[in-house]
Formats: sequence, structure tokens, C-alpha cells
Amino acid sequence: MRFSSLPIAIKAIIVIFFGFALFAPLPFVVVMPGGATDVLNKVISIKSENAYKPTGSLYLLAVRVTSPGSAMFSGEIVYGWLQGDSRIFPRSVLYPDHVSSAVIDKEAKQDMTTSQDKAKAVALTYMKKNYPDLPSVDSSLITLDVKETGGPSGGMIFTLGVIEELTPQDLLKGRQVAGTGTIDPSGNVGPIGGIDEKLIAAHRVGVTIFLAPRSNCPEITSVPDGITIYAIKTIDDAVRALSANSSPEQLGMVCIKTA
Repeated sequence: MRFSSLPIAIKAIIVIFFGFALFAPLPFVVVMPGGATDVLNKVISIKSENAYKPTGSLYLLAVRVTSPGSAMFSGEIVYGWLQGDSRIFPRSVLYPDHVSSAVIDKEAKQDMTTSQDKAKAVALTYMKKNYPDLPSVDSSLITLDVKETGGPSGGMIFTLGVIEELTPQDLLKGRQVAGTGTIDPSGNVGPIGGIDEKLIAAHRVGVTIFLAPRSNCPEITSVPDGITIYAIKTIDDAVRALSANSSPEQLGMVCIKTA
């Protein structure tokens, strides 16, 4: 059987159609690992003579997400897949419909400010409970300065950082530690988004211990080599994980079960 070739005009129309499709904006966003910031070095500042100098690093982790107002093209989606550390989602999964980028950014900044205020309050409450003989520190002397990052997911790390700098116990012991999770006024650690991406960001800066919200543990698809993950429900859990020098199994804080 013989097939006749398509007319040149039709071929041209097909080429033009797919050309437009390649560069047409699509309703998707890319999620990828962001940076890692040592909160003890660049974020937390305590103007008190009662502060202690930490011996390790405590990292706040970020996830990079395409802005809801940015155009997303098919070529970028393919590139994201090829990178291997990026995930593609429909825009509606991450951003509410009919809400502007300005409103979303404003809410993210407000969430960050609120999480910092909660972190300071929880840390000072922890000190009064566990170190009643230490001099009290006014919350106004504690400054947390995070640039170009929004959302509430740094709450636990901010809290730990303040505790580390205001108590004589050396929680880090020279180690590279990272974590993520919201904090509420009672010291409970809540879930966040982008847990896999944050693990990759932690691995890139040499982190060996990762503190993950227990409710996020089922979402973790892989653990980078050299990282031990602890499942955390409260700020007391986080302190215990760092101070006990024990495995997640010994502490009942297993996040990912290995075969």
C-alpha cells in the first residue's frame, strides 16, 4: 500500500502549531531544592551577655517554587524533569485560584514573621521550664532576620537556634544539623511542604542530622547518603534528638524504616 505525503501547506501548519505549543504558557509550577542558611551565623542575633556561642551549624532550608504569576513553558517543564531534582505540579495544587502573586507573597511574609514570634516565645518558655536558674532574657533582645524567604516552615529551627544560644547545653556538638517544621505556642512541630527538596538542600551543605516533622515522614521518597532523619513531634523531641547522641531507633523517633 502506498501513502501520499502531506501537502507542504499542511506540514507548515503542523510545524507552526507545535512551535506555538512549545512556547505557549502552561498552568504548571516547578518545585526544586533551594538554599540552606545557618541561622546561628546569619539569622539569629541575641544582644545579651548571657548568650552562648554555638559550636556547629543549624540550617534553615528553602524550597524554590515558580511564582504563580510567572509563565511556565513546555520546554522548562521538560528541562525540570531532566534535572532529576525538580517536580512539576499543576498550579492549582500549590496556589489558590484567583489570588494574585502580591497577596500570596504578603501572606508568606506574614507567616514568616508569625513563626519567628512563636519561636522566640516557645524558646523562652522552654528555658524557664528547663533552666529556671538561668537569667531571663527579654524577647526584644532576640532578632531573627531572614531575607527572601517566606512561610512558617522555619519555626522549629528558629526555636532550636534560640535555645542553643541561650542555654549552656551544647546541642550541636560541632555537627551540621538541619530541619524543618512549623511551631505552635505549645511547642508542637507541624508539617511542611517540599520535604524531599529540603533533604536534597541539606545534603548539598553536608548535613548529617535532619529533624523532620513526624507527620511528613510518609512523604519522604528517598534519603540522601550520610543523613540520619529523626521524626519530631515537639520541640522537646528535637532537643532530645540532638542531646541524647542516640539513634532514631533508640529514641523511638524512626522516620524512615530501612529493610
